[in-house]
Amino acid sequence: MQIKKRMLVFPFIILIYCLFLFAGKLNTYAWFTAEINASGEITNATTKDLLSISTSDVTYYNNCEISQNITIENVSTIMIPIKLIDQNQALHPGETFTTTIKQKVSCKDTDVNYHLLGLNHYIDEMINVPLDQNKLSATADHNQKTQEESNQPTNSMIEEKNNPAENDEVEKENSAQ
Repeated sequence: MQIKKRMLVFPFIILIYCLFLFAGKLNTYAWFTAEINASGEITNATTKDLLSISTSDVTYYNNCEISQNITIENVSTIMIPIKLIDQNQALHPGETFTTTIKQKVSCKDTDVNYHLLGLNHYIDEMINVPLDQNKLSATADHNQKTQEESNQPTNSMIEEKNNPAENDEVEKENSAQ
């Protein structure tokens, strides 16, 4: 009797195997899988999405020296390491970093730039701050103005270059004295 049971089990296994093989050739893969459609759009975050940057009014000091407050706030949900000029800071979500930058600029500059790096150079921005040329030139030192004026050639120097014969006579007179 056990042999008969074994004889019935073996053909049953072969029959099941043949049914799966046959079902596989009928393109029935859709019977066993579900179709899911999804669509979306991926956009990279910009600096404005991650940080809020604000600058205060520029304070003008003597000799074309300026001072300004720069405030950077992390508006994202991740920690962002930043570097502004030579200051490194790790900003946690909602944290604010404020620094006062005091520097001497050229009296002829119309703006000043601060380089902001962050998030492994993903954030690489120049913070541009315009300068009031009238206020900046009013702080210029008188000594600096006279130095700039002394760098410009005078009319007598220009005449010396144009008249080499007269230059030789003047040099002879100076050497005789």
